[in-house]
Amino acid sequence: MRCARLSHAGSLDSSHPEVGTGAAGKSSAGEFVRIQLKVRRERILEAKFKAFGCSGSIASASLAAEWAEGKTLEEAASIRESELAAALELPPTRRHCSTLAEEALHCAIQNYREKCQQRENLSSIVSTGGSR
Repeated sequence: MRCARLSHAGSLDSSHPEVGTGAAGKSSAGEFVRIQLKVRRERILEAKFKAFGCSGSIASASLAAEWAEGKTLEEAASIRESELAAALELPPTRRHCSTLAEEALHCAIQNYREKCQQRENLSSIVSTGGSR
């Protein structure tokens, strides 16, 4: 059972420039997934998750983090909820769990890319002395 071995459970420092954070769902609604990725040179070095809700949500987030670790950002972006659901044999009534995991993973990738863009913009401003 996936929930018995949650090696990727935990969190990373979201303020670190190499960490992207993505979340999906609402804890007030009983389902929430957060996935964090530590990335260097477009490769995911470490992936962590936190999930609140049913075992399907926890298992989906755990598997998404496991599958993402070691992949490039592009490879991880191709992970789909249908693949997570199939691997976990989620019933149709629990497909929303794998959807939350996919959404959180893609949001983490987007957050990391936005951080990189902000750093590039800042470097450009600094290197040109503030003029553009």
